[in-house]
Amino acid sequence: MLRIALAGFVAGYVLLVVSGQLKTMAGELVAIWIVDGYLLGHSMVLRRRNKLAYLAGAFVGVLLGNLTGDETLYVASSFTFAGIVETCSAALLLQGVRSAGQLMQPRVFVRFLLAGCLIAPILSGMVAVVLLQGIFTSHPFSSFSNWVISDALGFLIFTPVSLVMHSDEWRTLLEPGSRRKSAGLLALTAIVATVVFMDTSYVGLYWMLPPLALLAFYAELSTVLVGTLLFICISVPLTIHGTGPLWLFPFPSMQDRILALQLFTVAALSIVLPITVLQTERNALLSAVTEGQRRFRNLAERSEEVLMELSGEGAFQYVSPRARAVLGYEPEMLRGTLLLGLVHQNDQNELQTVLRRAAATTDEQSAQYRLRRADGAFIWVRSFVVAMPSTTPGVRPALAFTVRDVDSHVVAEHRRMSDEKRLMDMAFVDGLTGLHNRRYLDRYVEQLLSSRLDTVHGQPVTVIFADIDYFKNFNDSYGHQTGDDCLREVGQCIRSTLRSSDTLARYGGEEFVVVLENCGQEEASQIAEFIRVAVESLTLDHGGSPLGHVTLSIGVAHGDIGSKADLDGLFVSADSALYVAKRAGRNRVMTAWDGPAPTVRPFSAA
Repeated sequence: MLRIALAGFVAGYVLLVVSGQLKTMAGELVAIWIVDGYLLGHSMVLRRRNKLAYLAGAFVGVLLGNLTGDETLYVASSFTFAGIVETCSAALLLQGVRSAGQLMQPRVFVRFLLAGCLIAPILSGMVAVVLLQGIFTSHPFSSFSNWVISDALGFLIFTPVSLVMHSDEWRTLLEPGSRRKSAGLLALTAIVATVVFMDTSYVGLYWMLPPLALLAFYAELSTVLVGTLLFICISVPLTIHGTGPLWLFPFPSMQDRILALQLFTVAALSIVLPITVLQTERNALLSAVTEGQRRFRNLAERSEEVLMELSGEGAFQYVSPRARAVLGYEPEMLRGTLLLGLVHQNDQNELQTVLRRAAATTDEQSAQYRLRRADGAFIWVRSFVVAMPSTTPGVRPALAFTVRDVDSHVVAEHRRMSDEKRLMDMAFVDGLTGLHNRRYLDRYVEQLLSSRLDTVHGQPVTVIFADIDYFKNFNDSYGHQTGDDCLREVGQCIRSTLRSSDTLARYGGEEFVVVLENCGQEEASQIAEFIRVAVESLTLDHGGSPLGHVTLSIGVAHGDIGSKADLDGLFVSADSALYVAKRAGRNRVMTAWDGPAPTVRPFSAA
């Protein structure tokens, strides 16, 4: 805390002595008051708990400096008190501002003009006039106006300079990209100011405006403030010492000449600083845009997805660098080409529908399709697409589009589904005949029953049991290998006689089951007879059968199912009819409702 107070004391004393050297005569005010502007800037960057100590030290330093300048204690105390009132009131009105960059933001800068360049100088000027009435050598209004203008200029110039110094913004002067430009503009400003204010033969005051305007347009904020400070440091001492264009005018007194210089400085700064404020805002926006682009580029390059922008017609407008790794294309190769030209022809219609839906709504859409890589291979990708708002009426909106490589996941999923199907086949397909097995038949019956329970009862269902006659003798005579071949051939023969909607399963051993839906009794009997005749027409030799070739015994049951009991009863009835057929001499069809089925003429073998 003591160090902070000491810093305020040194700053107040030194700047007061420097300002005192600019006095043109005893009792007159200086052209630009340095002290309060610097103290305000320095105090703004300090923490709140340090501000009071700093300003207290500055008060003592300024008071000692005033006493050193042959002022009476009353006059010195009055000047010091008015100055501290000015600094404190400006600081209260500018709380939260801690850098020149913040100060140059449009809203903050307007607040700074009102607080530091109007309210605080007027308030301190009124205090000074009240305390020092009768002591000023000039007219009170002239003294007041000089006070306000010189203090306002001090705030306008030295507060930003002080902020630049104490917030490390001055380091922008040394940046490699702007070092030479800043040095050149500052040198130009110094040379023009020196030439203009050393010449008393030609009114060239307006030549100061071009270099100051160049500073405002092309330099950083710190360079602009240093350039303005150079102009002040050159113009004020030269004018006080009797040179410069202001000496070509017959001013009544030095006080009026200094007032004219102050007004010119205000006019110059009214041109330079607003441009600087706008340029600072512009630079901040450009910096934000550049930073946003940099972040977007970093994200786009590191993202697993390819980020794209599509025109309303589906052409690539932007493609992120990730396209090299995912698709093998350089981004420049894709710009202007149509997305659908890279899509597998079987997926184009689906993707086009998704693109149209996205363009017509604000909802995000997604699609999974195959996209051609640069090497010609198609890979599975997944895309999310959403419309980007268009500001031009009648123009189709652009689409934000992403492409993620999901080929390995899709291939793995297809492999998994294939494996599941293979396992399903192993579980529900008879390995010998390739027909459905009994496990499949049990599941099918459950599904059939559940579907019937959800509808009106009375749906007709037929169950057919078929058994190869004397099959044990066939195996004994020809061997099990030939027996397996016989089972396969009989199974395929039965399959060929059925409709695509009918269900056939190997029930076990040499027995087969057929389930017919929506089939009447007469039609069921005919189908069963067709099966028997078709197998008999194969004329497969069967030495172990009295009939001499392979035949079938078949039992048929028909009914309207509405419960599990109905379906179980139907299977029992069909099985019973099969055994009736066997006892009746085999190679025949027996129905559970009226005995043997009508005879059908066998298929001709010739």
